[in-house]
Amino acid sequence: METQRWHDLRRLFDAVCDLPAERWFEELHAISDDPVLIAEAMQLLGAQTEHFERVVQPLSDLVAGLPDSELQAGDRLGAWVLIERVASGGMGTVFVAERADGLFRQQVAIKLLRGSGFNQAEFARRLAVERQLLAELQHPNIARLYDGGTTPSGQPYLVMEYVLGRDLDEYCEQRQPDLLQRLRLFQRICAAVQSAHQRLIVHCDLKPGNVMVQDDGEPVLLDFGIAQVLDHQAGDDNACYGSFCTPAYASPELLGGARVSVVSDVFALGVLLTELLACRSLERGLADRDVAVPLPSEWAGPDCAWRERLRGDLDAIAACACALDPRQRYSSVEALSQDIGRHLAWRPVSARTPTLGYRFGRYLRRHWRETAAAALVLALAGGFVWRVTAERARAEREASVAREVSDFLVSAFDAADPRMRGAQAGQDLSARQVLDASAARIEQGLDDTPAIRARLRAVLGRAYRNLGQPQRAEALLDQAAREFLDPAVDRPDQAAQALADLSRSLSDRQYGAQAVAAARRSLALRERDGDPRGLADAYDTLGLAQVADSQYAQAERSFERSQQLRSERGLRQSPDERAAMLARLAQLYRRRGELKRAEQTYRDALEINRETGSDPVATQLNQFGLASTLFGLGRVAETRRELVENLSLARDLYGEQSDMVANIHVDLANATQDLGDYRQAGEHYRAALEIMAVVAGERSLDYARILNNYAALALERGDLAESERRLRQALSIRREHLGPDERRVLRTENGLGLVLARGGRNEEARSLVERSASVWRRRYGEDHAGLLMVALTRVEWLLSRDRLDEAQAELAAIDLSRGEYNAFMLARIPSLQAELAQRRGQWDEAERGWAKAIEDSRLAYGAQQVKTARLRVPYAEVLLARGDARGAAAQVQLAEAVLRREMYSESELLRRLQSVKQGAPRVQVAAR
Repeated sequence: METQRWHDLRRLFDAVCDLPAERWFEELHAISDDPVLIAEAMQLLGAQTEHFERVVQPLSDLVAGLPDSELQAGDRLGAWVLIERVASGGMGTVFVAERADGLFRQQVAIKLLRGSGFNQAEFARRLAVERQLLAELQHPNIARLYDGGTTPSGQPYLVMEYVLGRDLDEYCEQRQPDLLQRLRLFQRICAAVQSAHQRLIVHCDLKPGNVMVQDDGEPVLLDFGIAQVLDHQAGDDNACYGSFCTPAYASPELLGGARVSVVSDVFALGVLLTELLACRSLERGLADRDVAVPLPSEWAGPDCAWRERLRGDLDAIAACACALDPRQRYSSVEALSQDIGRHLAWRPVSARTPTLGYRFGRYLRRHWRETAAAALVLALAGGFVWRVTAERARAEREASVAREVSDFLVSAFDAADPRMRGAQAGQDLSARQVLDASAARIEQGLDDTPAIRARLRAVLGRAYRNLGQPQRAEALLDQAAREFLDPAVDRPDQAAQALADLSRSLSDRQYGAQAVAAARRSLALRERDGDPRGLADAYDTLGLAQVADSQYAQAERSFERSQQLRSERGLRQSPDERAAMLARLAQLYRRRGELKRAEQTYRDALEINRETGSDPVATQLNQFGLASTLFGLGRVAETRRELVENLSLARDLYGEQSDMVANIHVDLANATQDLGDYRQAGEHYRAALEIMAVVAGERSLDYARILNNYAALALERGDLAESERRLRQALSIRREHLGPDERRVLRTENGLGLVLARGGRNEEARSLVERSASVWRRRYGEDHAGLLMVALTRVEWLLSRDRLDEAQAELAAIDLSRGEYNAFMLARIPSLQAELAQRRGQWDEAERGWAKAIEDSRLAYGAQQVKTARLRVPYAEVLLARGDARGAAAQVQLAEAVLRREMYSESELLRRLQSVKQGAPRVQVAAR
C-alpha cells in the first residue's frame, strides 16, 4: 500500500476509533468521499473487535510499510531505558524512561509515534527545527520537549518532561474544585498557552488529556507542538492542519483543513471552559463541525451547584471563545483570560454589550463596601428623624444632626456624579476617591455632632486600612479614639475598638513599640467596661503587637490569656474566629523560627477560610503568611505559586496601590531571586518601592524593608556599591524609627558590614559586624536563626582579614542542633568551609568541598541555575591551581553564560572568571 494512502486510512481510523460502532459510517462519510477508502477503514475498525488471529493477514497487507514498535519495558533507546508503559492512543505509545548512561539521574516520558512512510532524515531535520522553537518555551506550566529521533526500525519517537498528575477531567472529577478554583485553574492554563503564542507556537490539540494537573493544583500542558511535528511530515512548513487533533475540541477551520492561527487554540480553550463550568463533557464529532457549542448554563446538569451563576458573563465569555467564525472569537488567549479576570473582579467583560444597566450593576458589586456604608449612615439618619418625632423637646437639635449627616452623604457621593466632579461620563470612580471625599467632608463640618464625627472617622479608618492605605487609616483611627474619649461623647468601648484597629495596623507595618502602646491602652479600656469578648479580643491584639515588637514569650502568654477568658466565660468561637486564632499563632511561630509548625497552622486556618468562604481578606492574608513560611523552609517553587495566586487575589480586594500588593511583590522578588532570575526579581522590587512610596512614604519602615531586601539582591549580583547605597538608606530610616538594639537595625548593620568586608573595607566593617554579633548574642539568644546569620557574617569578615584560625574555630563552634534554619543560610556553611581550605592552600580538601557544594546546589536548584554557576568559579580556581586546566575550563564553560546574564557586569566574580579563562587566577577568595 502506498505511503499516502496508508496516511489517509490511518487518519480515518484514528478519527472515529473511540466512537460507538453505530456512528462510524456516518462520521467516515463526513470526513471522506472516497468509498474504497471508507470500506477499508470500516474493515479495519471491525477487525479491532474480533480475535487477532482472524485479522493478521489483512493487517499485514495494510501496514506492510509500517514497522511495529518492537520496544518494550526494559529495552534501551539511545541514552534511555524504558521503565514502564503508561499510555497508548491514536498518536502513539508512551513509556516512562530513565537515563541509562549514568551521567545523571533523570526521568522522562518517551512517546513512540504511530504512522508510516516517515523519511528518517527529513523527520530528524523537522524535529531539530521544532526543538529549537520549543526550547524557548521556558514556562512552568508547559512540559518540555527534550529530544527525539527514530528507533532502529524507523519508528519516530519524542523525549519529553515526565509530569506526575491527573488529566484535567479526572482531576475535576476526583477533587471537585469549586467555581472560583476552576476559573483560576483555567487562567493558569491560558497563561501557558499565551506564553507559547507569543513565540508563534500553536498547540492545535488542546484537550483534557493534554492538560495534566499536579497534586498541588498546578496545571502542566503536554504535547505542545507535537501536532506541528507530525503535520510537517505532510509537507507544510507554515501551518498545522487537522490530521492530528481531537474532533471534540478542534475548531471548524482545523477540521476543514484550512490554515489555522492562535484563535484555533482559543476555540479549544472555549470548549475546555464550557466543560469545566458545566461539569460535563461535550461529545462533539466531525459531523458537529458547523454546530454551535452549547452555552455552559444550558449544558450544565441539574446537579451543578453553580448553574445559575453561569448565566450572563460566563455564558458570554464561553460563547465568544467558541464562535464558529474565527473573526468573532477573542483575538488572543490573553484577551480570553483577561475577560475571566474582569468577571472575577466584577468588572464589565468585553464579550457582553456594555449597556448602562450592566456597567452600573458591575460598579455597585465592586464597591459594595461603600454602598453598605451609605446604607448604614442613611439608616442612622432615619433613626435620628424618628427620634425627632418621638422627642419633641430635642427636635431642633436632632433636625440639625440629620441635616449635617445628609450634607455629609451628599458631599461624599457628589464625586460619583460626572457633572459635579467635572469628569467624563465614562470615567470610573474608585473606592479611594469616595473615601478621600468623605474624609475631607469630616474636616469641614460635623463640629456640632462629635459622636457622629468620631464614628465616621473610625469607619473610614478601617476602610482605608482594608484598602491598603495604612497612614491615612492610622491618623483617622487615632483621632477617632481621642474623640470617643472626649467627655462630650464618652464612648470608651468605641475608643477601645479604634485603638485596637490602630494597633493592628501598626503591627502589620512592624511598628512594634507603637503597636504595643496602642494595644495596652485598648486593653485598659476593655478591663474597665468588663465585656469578656472585648477583653479577649484586646489580649489577641496585644499579642500581635508583641509579635511585631519581637516579644515572643509575652505574645504567647497574651494569646493564652485570650483563650483562657473565652473558655472561662463560655464564649463559643465561630469558624472564622477559630481561623483568626490559628493565623495569629502561625504568625508567632513563623517570626519565632518554628517554620514547620507555622506551615501546618497556616494550612489549618486556610482550610477553614476556604470552607466558609465568608472572609476573602482573611484568606488572602493567611495564604500570604503561608507563602512566607514556605520561603523560609527553602521551598521556593511552592512559594512562588502561592504568591502569584495571592497577588491576583490582593489586586481584586485592594487595588494596585496597596501596601499588601507591594508586600507580595517583595516576597515574589525574594522567591524569584532564589530561583536565579535576578532581572525579574529587580522588577518586583522596583514595583514594590513605587507602590510603597505612595501608600506609606519613603521614610517609612515599610520602605526600609524593601530597600534592605533590594540591597541583598544587589549584593548577590556583585554590585557592592548599589547594595551599600540601599543599605545605608534603609539603616537611616530604621534608626529614625527604632531603638539602636532592635533586631531590624542589627540585621541592616550586619548586612552593611558584610558588604564592606566583601569590598575589602575591613576596618569599616569591623565595628558593624562585631556590634551586631555581640548585641544579638546578648539580647536575642533564643533566636537561633539570627545567631547563625551574625555568626556566618563574622566568619566571612575573619576570612577577609586572613584570620584563618579564628574563622575555622568559629565555624566549628556553630551548633545546628537547636532551632530551624533557612535552607539558603545553611548552604553558606559548606561554601565557607571550602573557602577556608582554599585560602590555606589545602587543595584536596578545597576541591572536595567545592565539588560537594556544587552537587548540593545542582540537586536543589539545577545545574544551570546562577547559584550553582557562582560556585563553579572558585572550584575552577582550585582545579587550575592543581594543574587541571581542562577541568577548570569545563567549569568556566558551564558557568560563564549564566553568570554574564545575571551578575553585575563589573562584579568581582566575573573578573575572577576572566582570570581563570586566561590561566592566571586572582587571589583565592571564594564566591559568596
